[in-house]
Amino acid sequence: MSSARERLTRLLSLVPYLDAHPGVDLQETADYFGVDAATLIDDLQLLFVTGRPGHMPDDLIDASWEGGKIYISNAEEVSVPVRLSAEEAGVLVLALDLIDLIPGLDAEAVRTAAGKLRQAAGENLHTPVEVSPLPADEELMEFLRSAIAAESAVSIDYYVASRDELTSRVIAPHRLVPGADWYLDAWCYEVQAPRRFALSKIRSWKPASHPPLSAASAQDTSREVTMRLSADGAWLADELELLDREYSVNGDGSVSIRMVVHSLDWLSRFLLCHADVIAEIDDPEAIAAALERLEDERHSRTA
Repeated sequence: MSSARERLTRLLSLVPYLDAHPGVDLQETADYFGVDAATLIDDLQLLFVTGRPGHMPDDLIDASWEGGKIYISNAEEVSVPVRLSAEEAGVLVLALDLIDLIPGLDAEAVRTAAGKLRQAAGENLHTPVEVSPLPADEELMEFLRSAIAAESAVSIDYYVASRDELTSRVIAPHRLVPGADWYLDAWCYEVQAPRRFALSKIRSWKPASHPPLSAASAQDTSREVTMRLSADGAWLADELELLDREYSVNGDGSVSIRMVVHSLDWLSRFLLCHADVIAEIDDPEAIAAALERLEDERHSRTA
């Protein structure tokens, strides 16, 4: 099993290698790229659906390996660089403009990349969208930036619109995120889990005497979890914040993911919500917590 990044890197090197060595031995090629023969064959099968948009026969690479000798064809025909469409270029520029708003990043590098993309797209680029999140309280922004830099806890009064309730919380700010509003990702000591707060709903703020996150008990509840998702649940790998993901090479479409979980309660609920697509998990405690939660729900329904 190899990661998507490793496989993409290998495929990008494999095509020119095979084009330059027609009839090369399959096992010799596998050894050259540091994989087994089965993995190499899986890569060759992927080439059948690799090429230019349109997916007509002349748009795709063809490969054969009968008799242990590998031949590819049509690789030169599909190697013509594809220009970005107006929509694709616009989306990339919009993404870079959003990234430029995130504090703490190399803004110059982001702006340079966006400028080069605009120049390369030329007339293909639609009129750019003006990206600017809703204005935020500058005093609050500066307070949160200082708290993030100092890794200190803060106390906030936060309005929960769904309950029409003003709540008081102690949090450990992690990062500011732009969007339709400015958002704050933070660890909430009250619920012992990460939360995202809209700055427009923070009514008051002040430093807190609570220990910083690195010294809090929440640190001890964090766990690293590995699980395998079936093909039907592979989409979850794109929705979660992961440490790593590896796609199966045996063609079943499954994916193994590795992530850090800060709450056993959240993990047990996640397992119950997606039990039909989680094939394996390496956390017996989480399984036990999920089963206990399921049993409690059954009792509450029959009571």
